Amino acid sequence: MQCHASIKNDTPDIQKLAEHHKAKKPVRWVKIYEVPEFVWFSHKVHHREAGFSCETCHGPVAERDVIRKEKPTSMQACMECHTQNNAPNDCDLCHNHR
Repeated sequence: MQCHASIKNDTPDIQKLAEHHKAKKPVRWVKIYEVPEFVWFSHKVHHREAGFSCETCHGPVAERDVIRKEKPTSMQACMECHTQNNAPNDCDLCHNHR
């Protein structure tokens, strides 16, 4: 709910999500982005630590009712993004079971 505390929090869908969160009820997600089980991905690392906004990967989220896939999640695409942003491309960065 961190993102939705400020993004589209007045919409019925986000209010429903907030109710689930408050009641600690699970939410059935429709995955838009998916990586293989052997790949570790952290929103915390990309958003908080690297400073990327949600819009960097998810497009103009505040303007949308439904999120769609904006960027590829292939190994090549991730490595190109890391290179462009001077981030490490060490194998164990993403292929380490943490």
